[in-house]
Amino acid sequence: VLGGVLIQQLARGTLALTKFASDMEEMSAMSEAVFGSFIHSVRNELDQFGEAVGRSRFDLEAMAASVQDTFVPLGFARGQAADLSVALTKLAVDVASFKNESEQATMQAFQSALVGNHEAVRRFGIVITEAELKAELFRMGITKNAKDVDAATKVQARLNLIMAGTVDAQGDAARTSGSYANQTRALDAQLKLLAADVGNELLPVMKDLVAL
Repeated sequence: VLGGVLIQQLARGTLALTKFASDMEEMSAMSEAVFGSFIHSVRNELDQFGEAVGRSRFDLEAMAASVQDTFVPLGFARGQAADLSVALTKLAVDVASFKNESEQATMQAFQSALVGNHEAVRRFGIVITEAELKAELFRMGITKNAKDVDAATKVQARLNLIMAGTVDAQGDAARTSGSYANQTRALDAQLKLLAADVGNELLPVMKDLVAL
C-alpha cells in the first residue's frame, strides 16, 4: 500500500512538473511571436533585471509578453513596443514591491489603465483623469481635441502619467531586496527555475508517451 501511495505521489509530481514546463514552453512560443526579432534583447534585459531583484525570468517574460500583445495591436512599432513592455514590467515589479501587491495583478491594472480604465491604478496612488490626460497630451505637443487623438498617442500619454505617478516606487524591488517579502519572492523564483529545469528534462519523455 505504501509503495502504491509513493508511486501515485511521484506520478502526480511528475505530471505537475511536466505541465509547468509545458506552460513555460507555450509562454515562450507566444513571447517569440509577439516580440519577433526583438525577443533576444528582451530576454537578456529581463534576465539581468531578474537576477538583480530576485525574480524568475519566466514570470517577467510572461508579463512583458502580455502587455506587448496590447501595445502592438494599438499601433506601436514592434521595437518601440518591446522597449515599453520591458519598462512597464520592471515598473510593475517595483510598484508591487512598494505596495506589497501581486506583480501579476499590478501589471493587469496597468494594462487596464492603458486602454482607458483609469480607476484600475488608483489604488497605487496613480490618478489619471480626463483633465490630466488632456494636460499630458498638451505637454506632448498634441493640441487637437482629445477625442480626435489616435489610440497609440493616448496610450503613450497614459503611460507617461503612470510613470510620473510612481516615482517613489521606481527601483524599490532592488532597494528592498533584503526584505522578508522580497526574499520570499526570490525563493519562489528559484523554485520555479528549478521546476522548469526538471520539467524540461521530463517533457520530451512525456511527449513520447502521449504520442504512443
